[in-house]
Amino acid sequence: MTSKVSPGTCLICRDPVTEENALEHCMACLQASGWPTDEDHSFLIMVRGEHNREYWMLILARHDALLGDLDQLLRDVWVECYGYPASFFIEEIIYEVGDEAEYEASDLPLFCPVAPDSTFIYDYGDFDSTTTLELTVIGETPIVPPDDGPLCLIARNDRPKVPCDLCGGEAIYFLEDYDEETLHHYCYECLLCAGYNRDDADLIPNSPRGGTFGYIEDPDSAVLWYPPGWSAGDIALEDPGESSDRTGDTTPFKDDAEIKATISAIIQDIGDHIDVFVDQEEVIYGDRGALMARETVIAFCTLMRLIYGADLADWDAPSVQQCLVEQLSGKPIFTEDWPEKAVPILCRFLAYMEATGHITNASGLIAALEEAEPTFKKVVMDPKNRQNIFDYILTKLEGSDIDLGDLDAVINFAMKEILTIIGLDPDDEKLHHLTRDRSLDDYNDNLRITMIVARCEEFCDQFEDDNIIERCREIAEALSDHPDSPLLRGDPLLWSAGIIYAACQDTGLIRRGRGAPLIVEAISYTFGFERSSLQNKARALRTLLQD
Repeated sequence: MTSKVSPGTCLICRDPVTEENALEHCMACLQASGWPTDEDHSFLIMVRGEHNREYWMLILARHDALLGDLDQLLRDVWVECYGYPASFFIEEIIYEVGDEAEYEASDLPLFCPVAPDSTFIYDYGDFDSTTTLELTVIGETPIVPPDDGPLCLIARNDRPKVPCDLCGGEAIYFLEDYDEETLHHYCYECLLCAGYNRDDADLIPNSPRGGTFGYIEDPDSAVLWYPPGWSAGDIALEDPGESSDRTGDTTPFKDDAEIKATISAIIQDIGDHIDVFVDQEEVIYGDRGALMARETVIAFCTLMRLIYGADLADWDAPSVQQCLVEQLSGKPIFTEDWPEKAVPILCRFLAYMEATGHITNASGLIAALEEAEPTFKKVVMDPKNRQNIFDYILTKLEGSDIDLGDLDAVINFAMKEILTIIGLDPDDEKLHHLTRDRSLDDYNDNLRITMIVARCEEFCDQFEDDNIIERCREIAEALSDHPDSPLLRGDPLLWSAGIIYAACQDTGLIRRGRGAPLIVEAISYTFGFERSSLQNKARALRTLLQD
């Protein structure tokens, strides 16, 4: 039986190669690359999945590379999840690497135990989820990796095509079925048809560890080992659920001038009819109902025109459903009963606009909105929507000239941003009382640290005991006392998620048990970060705590 050809890409010239001709092709590319040379030769190491042979990569290893360098490359490109220990099996000797290794061999030079033409084994994982890789030294060259790196990935397999369980086309997502202990694979359309949210699934990774409980591909880490010129976006699988040509720009905040111009155009076109509709709403539902109706209608019309380029006469069932679920649901500020009333308001507006002769398909649009209403309510109550506004304000705050130590100035800034987002004039004298006399006298730390801990507390409310939140507070306090003040930089939500992840590790909630992935999924879902990002942040904060 002939072996199956496994296609791949040369990462130096980006031309297609196969596993069989990768060495010959890459040697020619190295000769023409202009990369530096050294009198001590580098190894060319072919890595394959022992049980998934369609996965392979070719590594250029400088003569002074360490076992720890090779371990880190393999983790970043193919296997890392939960920080498990790993080991190399070379010439009948086991070399352990990782935080939990009894004998740490990370600083051992790679060329000491590894010889030309030799084959050795790499194991990563715990007792019930081990990934085994086979490594073979298949060549030598005087050329060394560029940018003074110890290792460089110079070729790897292309992402294998996986069939969709429903239509047989190419799948993009995998979904873990905890009851059946199996994986399901779907294309974008079939994922939605099966009744799942995009956030329920993960992108299929280009890794022999794909399908292992808890593994998520991390292009940001992998690209660090690529030749110059590559970006994480070049490596990542395109996600149709996030692409602008399918869903539009899902960012809830647009350029202010663009939003104002769009609203002005809508008012000019149908503003009189919106006024009449709102007056009718006021008669039945009162002043508050009229205000809610005006904001809901204008917001929806603005999103349809701004994101989808659709005027009222061009609305169709798919676009209004998508706008409702993926756009209007992200409205950052809403009253308590707005999720229940938003769709009925829009349906009444469509019926009114048909009565005035502006549209002829109101019944179809109304049916589409009502069909999507349950999903809309589910999404709009997602905690991540409230986190969007928090993240947005902090991002603007970091880009301003405001001193983060001036808490009153920070609070005033945040209040004005909130007023602007919900459509109010922050300079209106009637609203000045909202931004006066605001302080955080009960807190000794700055606002960022306070909010980071608050996010940890919100998440940890689900636990029966206080061990995890207490550990979160200890970690946050230690980081706040760090001379480099790490919590004052970067994404505060990611700091909260990383602190919770580390606290769950310290209290034994995230370890080698079957319950660990569920907790990780909960953290990932709540804060909106991939599991690999959580692991990386937890690892980074542990490094800081050791300083």
